[in-house]
Amino acid sequence: MQLASTRRTTEVVRSADRNAPVTPPREPSWGRVLATTISLWTARRIPRLRRPGLALFLAFVMLVTAAAVVAVVQLTTTPARTAPSASPHRAAPRAGGPPAAGAEAAGPEAAGSGVTGTAAGIRAQAAAWVAAQVGSDQSIACDPVMCAALGAHGIASGRLMPLRPGTNAAAATVAVTSAADHAQDGTVPLASFGTGSRQVEVRAAAPGGTAAYAKARAADLAARRSGGAQLLHSKSIQAGAEAAAQLQAGQVDSRILIMLAMLASQHSWRVVAFGDSSPGVALADAPLRQMIITGNDARTVAAALALVHAQQAPYAPAQAAIVRLAGGQPGLRIDFAAPGPLGLLTGNPSG
Repeated sequence: MQLASTRRTTEVVRSADRNAPVTPPREPSWGRVLATTISLWTARRIPRLRRPGLALFLAFVMLVTAAAVVAVVQLTTTPARTAPSASPHRAAPRAGGPPAAGAEAAGPEAAGSGVTGTAAGIRAQAAAWVAAQVGSDQSIACDPVMCAALGAHGIASGRLMPLRPGTNAAAATVAVTSAADHAQDGTVPLASFGTGSRQVEVRAAAPGGTAAYAKARAADLAARRSGGAQLLHSKSIQAGAEAAAQLQAGQVDSRILIMLAMLASQHSWRVVAFGDSSPGVALADAPLRQMIITGNDARTVAAALALVHAQQAPYAPAQAAIVRLAGGQPGLRIDFAAPGPLGLLTGNPSG
């Protein structure tokens, strides 16, 4: 997928490489640079595309790419910062899915969703997953015992909403309680731990109700399949059989797809693996939110890390770091938090 840069954007980048005068001219605002980049590119390229879905996907990619170009301008005028060392969270592999991406880099624990043990142990595993995977901006509904377990894993009390009789779990963005408590509360599954009476479920609120959410989720899955298939046609992206199958099946989060397309517009990349952990939930409903890729050299990977850190919501990752792969070459690991928003590729973002 070759994304064209505009003449205006090229001039901005080049001007950043020259020695700045004593009184530098006023630079255009973020909004102006983004608007110019997107409008010129779409005017030249999108009318030539035969598939409207691809055109929409590329327009979203151009939005992120334009933000990345502005970040390059900023980075060329400030001292380079040392990329943070990898400190990946440990997570259990998803039931029926692949292990966490890049085992040599992430080092996940080997635990499945069908956890056996005490009720306290299952609550502890669910709490550990929430602490590692759920976005820090999410409020969490929980029964008093589960709230205590979440607090023990470092989740701030201000984010917790203790459930009492008559309280609806959907009032929070995420709920962590027994499966029986979610029978009619308008939530959808994110992860599941244990079985039977000891089962603990992590669920997300369904904006607009479960029926509307199911429709939006189906549209999002179709868009992810289309976007993943388009990425596989890019000469700047190499993917093995497993990663290619995950892209084609729509099992990769939209934010990962857009991030990969943006990075591929700058350099060539090889996908090492996609991953994360959502035990007990189908990949179609809780797509992979982690990606490990590797580029041509360490400089390329470091520059990409800087671009990733420059992104804003909803494309700002939960964490991104340079990791050392099994062969010794540097890789870039990017993790997005749960729950993921729907509609980024369809033009109707939510969540």
